[in-house]
Amino acid sequence: MYQSDWLLRQIEMMGHAFRRLLDALREHRPDDAVEISREAAGELLDSDSAIIDALTGDGLVTLLSAGGELDVFRAHMLGELLVARAEAHDELGRVAEAAAERARALTLLRAALPLADGDDAARMTELVGWLTD
Repeated sequence: MYQSDWLLRQIEMMGHAFRRLLDALREHRPDDAVEISREAAGELLDSDSAIIDALTGDGLVTLLSAGGELDVFRAHMLGELLVARAEAHDELGRVAEAAAERARALTLLRAALPLADGDDAARMTELVGWLTD
C-alpha cells in the first residue's frame, strides 16, 4: 500500500513538473526551464539539485542503484528531465552544457532500458534513438 501511494505521488509530481517544464520551453523561457528541471530532479531524487548536477551519468546510475538494483522509474524520469534541460541549454546557446546533459541522459536511459518493459521501454528506446542520431 505504501509503495503504491509513493509511486502515485511521484507520478503526479513528475506530471506537474513536466507540464511546467514544457510550458517554459514552449514560451521560450529557457532559464525557467533549466530551473524547473533542477527543482524537479531534486524532488525526484529527494536530494540537493547541486549534488545531482555534479554527478556524471555513471554517478547518477550509481546513485539510483543504491539498493542494489537500478530504480528504473527514477532513471527514466531523470533522463527525460535531462533531455528537456538540454533543449533549454540549446536555446540559451550553451552548447557544451546541452551536450553534457544529453550524455548524462543517454547513460541513464541505456542503463535503465534493459530493466524496463512496455510503454516505458518504448519511450526510452525512442529517447536513446534521438540522443544517438
